[in-house]
Amino acid sequence: MTRLGNPTGPKPGFTRQEVVSAALEIGVDRFTLSAVAQRLGVGTSALYRTISSREDLLRGCLERVAAATDFSDLAGSWQGVARAYAERLWELLEEHPGLAGVLVSTSWAYQFFARPITQTQRALTRGGLSPDDAVLALDFIADTVISVHLQTEVARAPVSDTPGIPQHAGSTLATDRDGPSAPSGLDAARRRFAEDGRAAQLPAALAPSTSWLDRGWLDRKLEVIIHGIASAAAQSAGDDERAPTGPDD
Repeated sequence: MTRLGNPTGPKPGFTRQEVVSAALEIGVDRFTLSAVAQRLGVGTSALYRTISSREDLLRGCLERVAAATDFSDLAGSWQGVARAYAERLWELLEEHPGLAGVLVSTSWAYQFFARPITQTQRALTRGGLSPDDAVLALDFIADTVISVHLQTEVARAPVSDTPGIPQHAGSTLATDRDGPSAPSGLDAARRRFAEDGRAAQLPAALAPSTSWLDRGWLDRKLEVIIHGIASAAAQSAGDDERAPTGPDD
């Protein structure tokens, strides 16, 4: 196994993969090297026998998650592939709390998922979309799913002593982490909604609700995206049919 960091001294009693596992257990978005070392029962400096930095460990975590992500079985109409892709991406984010935040805040994180992204793009193309429209659909759906999941993580997370600031934007419910008395982001939003007179001006559908703990309007948003892509693809096809085919036209 290739080891990074300082190569001198005795070999550590753990592997790089064990360090990655410890980081993922803590949370891909919130692990610290000291917390990983404590979980492994070693000093923080010992980690540098297998990793070179926190960023290197994050890379290892993303490599692990991406290697286990396979969308090669997506098939059928592009609309069906789009819905299945959204579902599978949601499941991936549920399985790895904090991954949505990493994908948003780390500009290079998505590159580790080149294989499942390419698999989905090809499935969308086989299902009837042009390559360009398939990439647009991929990007639009991913942005929407990740954004909605980030919102659910904030609603689920226990709030800190500072009102409105979540302790950890993970998918663990506040009642599971800190006992039944720990208020969640949703609890805080409901309290503020009741206290702030300006909230009465909002449409009733925007009031805090238990849907914030789940998918919210994700499925409805997905159908709007599919309808928009279909309309754009149809218009593009019509433009191609009307376009001149030669200099004499």
